[in-house]
Amino acid sequence: MFSKMLRMQFLGPMQLSRLVMYLPQFVRLFYRLINDGRVPMLAKMVPAMGLLLMLTPPALELDMIPIVGELDWILIAYLSLKVFIWLCPPDVVREHVSQIGRGE
Repeated sequence: MFSKMLRMQFLGPMQLSRLVMYLPQFVRLFYRLINDGRVPMLAKMVPAMGLLLMLTPPALELDMIPIVGELDWILIAYLSLKVFIWLCPPDVVREHVSQIGRGE
């Protein structure tokens, strides 16, 4: 499972446009899951720990390197949000996704 999660694939133009198109729904999903009481506290701490990791001195030193600096931020954000969703109860995630899909 971790190999599939860590495998990096380049996004094509269609995949990138879909990602940008659905970004507001993803933001709403993360906001709803953070505020939901049924999500365990451990899961809620993962995005905060990812943000804290981005602000540590070694991560800030990598920002001086032009491309690597941005890639580490993207990778940390992606992995922390992926682990956050993975730790959330699946029925709660499905409920919020269906509510967002209905426009609630």
